[in-house]
Amino acid sequence: MKKNEKQKLYEQTLEELKKKAEESKKELINLRMQKESGKLKDLHTYAKKRKEIAILETFIREKQLAKRKV
Repeated sequence: MKKNEKQKLYEQTLEELKKKAEESKKELINLRMQKESGKLKDLHTYAKKRKEIAILETFIREKQLAKRKV
């Protein structure tokens, strides 16, 4: 994920981030099924999606903590 993409994520609301994380998790499940069945050619795609989910979860947690402090 590029720096400008992360900046766009930081500007999104908590609900938007949660929705995007859920979509990414569904995509990861599909990638996992393709990986196990041998249909996934580029295994790096699976790792990229996992990293994307981790970044999204981090932004969600930061937003939740910021909301508590205010």
